[in-house]
Amino acid sequence: MAGRILELDAKQWAAVTAEARDGGGATAVGTALAEHLGAPVRATLISTSGSSGTVTRLTMVGERVLLVIQVIAERDGETFLAPGAELRFANVDELWPALTAALPPFEALRAPASAVPGGGEGTSPSSSPAGDRAELIRLLDGEQANLQVTVEAWRNAEAPAVVWPRLWSVVDGKLLDVRTDDGELAPVERPAGSVAAELQWALVGAVDATTPEAGAAGDADNEANR
Repeated sequence: MAGRILELDAKQWAAVTAEARDGGGATAVGTALAEHLGAPVRATLISTSGSSGTVTRLTMVGERVLLVIQVIAERDGETFLAPGAELRFANVDELWPALTAALPPFEALRAPASAVPGGGEGTSPSSSPAGDRAELIRLLDGEQANLQVTVEAWRNAEAPAVVWPRLWSVVDGKLLDVRTDDGELAPVERPAGSVAAELQWALVGAVDATTPEAGAAGDADNEANR
């Protein structure tokens, strides 16, 4: 199913999720969704821009990736997920092109990891001067889009073993990595492509954290340190 895109209306989405919860078997889509319900690597991406937004749930099983994209809707002042979903099946090397369709249309968010000077994967941003930081915080009031990313590594437990959170903002076409420093906002400007690079880095870390070898090594280290 690599590269396949399915648009499911509310009735179809309800049927396939019910099948998945029962273990699948009736349809290829329901079976694939059932397999991904227990995926060891999972991520949630919530993006908004103006009055529109999406929630994307990303799961990885081996080299296979499933994206479940749902639209954020609003009615009578209340926000909710619109019924139905778009399912995108891809291989790992197709992940970013498949994912960008769910992101707001800003190059700062959609640029591939290769756009970052020097690679930039998993690098920590340098500190901004106090004056620059104050200006960036002020600019957040004019935010054009934002993206919350959470990557989780699961190892047969009731809670993820490792979680990588990140918050990104686009202001005047600039990409801001929004973090906190002693409880205060500490946005740092990052080059386009950083979202893809950081997500790639976190997913690789999640895969490493959920492989049997990594788990066994971690258990051995824990025993040695007792």
